[in-house]
Amino acid sequence: MNILSNVIGLLLGIIIGGLFAWLQLQALRRNELLEKQEKLPKLLKQIPGSGGRCAILLLALVLAQVIFPTANLLWMTGGFLITYAIPFLLRLRVKYLKR
Repeated sequence: MNILSNVIGLLLGIIIGGLFAWLQLQALRRNELLEKQEKLPKLLKQIPGSGGRCAILLLALVLAQVIFPTANLLWMTGGFLITYAIPFLLRLRVKYLKR
């Protein structure tokens, strides 16, 4: 049962982390496109979008724990962090290699 709890937690973390990273990357691309078009978004216009994405993340994490109460939180957190960090680390690597 303990192994199943770890696997469920890891899978939930990977799914939630991947979806959240995708949302963040879409917003980053949109802001970069606006920056290239010299339609710089003001900070106040960006805040509601980032707040909404954070609210979706918190809702997804709570919902995952309600639906799967046996999921191991540490494994879910680890899966989320790894899956969320990989796309951004790759993006930073590409950005700094271009310099």
